[in-house]
Amino acid sequence: MHPGVAFVLACAVVAGGYHLFEWFAAWWFFRRAARAIPTLPPGVALPPVTVLKPLKGPGIDLYDNLASFCRLDYPAYQIVFGVEDARDPAVAVVRQIQRDFPERDIVLSVGSMPGANRKVANLCHMMWHARHDILVVSDGDIRVRPDYLRAMVGPLVDPAIGLTTCLYRGLGRFGLPTVLESLFINTDFMPMVLAAQLVDRFQYAYGASIAFRREALEAIGGFPALADYLADDYHLGNRIARAGYRLVLLPYTVETVLDSVTLRDVWRHLLRWSRTYRVSRPVSWFCAVVTHAMLWGCLSLLVTGGSLLGWAAFRLLGEHDTLRWLWLVPAKDLFNSLMWAVAFLGNQVRWSGQLLRVHRDGRMVAVGPVPAAAPAPAPVIASELAPEEPETLHAAGG
Repeated sequence: MHPGVAFVLACAVVAGGYHLFEWFAAWWFFRRAARAIPTLPPGVALPPVTVLKPLKGPGIDLYDNLASFCRLDYPAYQIVFGVEDARDPAVAVVRQIQRDFPERDIVLSVGSMPGANRKVANLCHMMWHARHDILVVSDGDIRVRPDYLRAMVGPLVDPAIGLTTCLYRGLGRFGLPTVLESLFINTDFMPMVLAAQLVDRFQYAYGASIAFRREALEAIGGFPALADYLADDYHLGNRIARAGYRLVLLPYTVETVLDSVTLRDVWRHLLRWSRTYRVSRPVSWFCAVVTHAMLWGCLSLLVTGGSLLGWAAFRLLGEHDTLRWLWLVPAKDLFNSLMWAVAFLGNQVRWSGQLLRVHRDGRMVAVGPVPAAAPAPAPVIASELAPEEPETLHAAGG
């Protein structure tokens, strides 16, 4: 057998074995997590929580996403919604949320601080309003169940645990682009996350949902220390772990409501994610190509001239998730292999309309002018304003 043919078939076998390993890793994770993750002892009071929700733009189903955070079964929590500009369309949605949930402690933060990562710059300003010592950060496209805060915060009663994060699945209900993006999350990223639990120490976080202690955040220099980094969620978890705290990945899943309108949006999102992963974990990203089952299955057909051996490798490597869209998975897998290669061909990403260059350490610099940060105003308390009243400001407080 020609060495090139042997190499391709060997990669196909490795890729097939890896996907079997993912199934085992998922079983092991959920079985182990049920026993290993601390639960609240009876009678232990839940600490008050501040939920930080940085927002930009109207999104898709933004009202329903934000409203799910107002229906939580939790005794005491504050929600801080943050925008950079008072003219942002998300402000109208927050105002409606305030009117519909007057019983909730809702704060609207308008403004930001310096930083190439505008989400983190927003969070820096939002921290002026955060009153509690347990903080939860969640993106605007996340939707949760009523038990969300109990699941996220419960393990933090153990003082050794500094941060919890959870799994998430893509919800693609708004056209083909969102379906494709959901397939990447549900059939590639999440299985990879679970497989990593068996082979690597968990010391990072996932931006969809993170809960942590204020003291842990302060120990790493606060959000300003992350304001110029692309993978802020990775660096937040990694630095808290290096500060001596334990991190926990919870067997709990939230939904991310995907809003890609065109295939170009999907490309831009996935390229940013790919280059984020490449910068954060370069060795892991380089080796990941050997797990691209569809790529090696197709190549095995080509190098064997369509022999029975090639077809056996191809059939062995089929995907089994997201049955409704199974016919799209092969194309998605090949696209994923293309994305792996393209991630090495540049160091620029586009995020929130801004072109950024990413350095090897993950730090970003803007290509062109950085949007000017709005002057940092004092807190705006949405619950204290009637819809028709102009915004009034009062002194910033803790």
